[in-house]
Amino acid sequence: MEKNKKSEINVLVVGGAGYIGGAVTDALMERNIAFTVYDKLLYEHQYLKPVNFIYGDVRDTKKLKELLPNYTHVIWLAAIVGDAACQIKPELTIETNQNSIKWLSENYDGRILFTSTCSVYGQNDSEVNEESILNPLSLYAKTKVEAEKSLRDKNSLIFRLGTVFGVSDTYSRLRMDLVVNYMTANAATKGKLSIFGGTQWRPLIHVYNVAEAIVNNLEKPITGIYNLATLNYQIKDLAKEISKITGCKIEYVEQKFEDQRNYHVSTKKAKKEGVLNFKKVYTIADGAKQIYDLIKSK
Repeated sequence: MEKNKKSEINVLVVGGAGYIGGAVTDALMERNIAFTVYDKLLYEHQYLKPVNFIYGDVRDTKKLKELLPNYTHVIWLAAIVGDAACQIKPELTIETNQNSIKWLSENYDGRILFTSTCSVYGQNDSEVNEESILNPLSLYAKTKVEAEKSLRDKNSLIFRLGTVFGVSDTYSRLRMDLVVNYMTANAATKGKLSIFGGTQWRPLIHVYNVAEAIVNNLEKPITGIYNLATLNYQIKDLAKEISKITGCKIEYVEQKFEDQRNYHVSTKKAKKEGVLNFKKVYTIADGAKQIYDLIKSK
């Protein structure tokens, strides 16, 4: 019976060839859930993972309109991510991160799982929850706020992700612009970490736990917005954790750090409503060791 039930689900993983997509597709395969990856392969020439794959752009609404009726669920991971990448072509960022979601909300009635970001909170010294005032400081965060609004009245589950870390799978591009991965790589290659200030807070979550949360909640009758993080760390404490794994030295620099984001998030709502239910919570040490071992193995 369970097998038949699983076979009735058919998931389109939009942006599934990316960093988070690597872990999500692994989690779907582990549970024998039928899925297809839809991706533009912005950073790759080919997709080697042995799964169903359709090459496509999220702005190709004609193609998507033909495909979507075949799928009961959409996991939408596609986005231009990171402040610097989003500023290169702002109009492309808005089309990809914002307008595509508005179109999806108007043209698809199935279940939608969407990844937003805790960056929507911007600079905030107090702990923030899903009801806190939003203060998006970057174009990336602003497009995610607008995308969330488009999905408000849909059968959608929106995760505001903390900063993701760790190694995803053996196929997807590793995101080295994310704080834990970036700091670990610096520690491994330079033998030291330079910390600017260090009192800034970041909510963090391993990529495996992101994937687990998405797949765990595919069929649950839960909608709305949830913060998704497992840890809140100050950058200076993060450096100490990474130093334990890598043996690097830490130097503190008085120069002001350009990134003004500072937020630590509450996940009480997600825990209370059963949205966060992990077999294992992966720690900073788990993720840093993955990155460190990968670099050292060349």
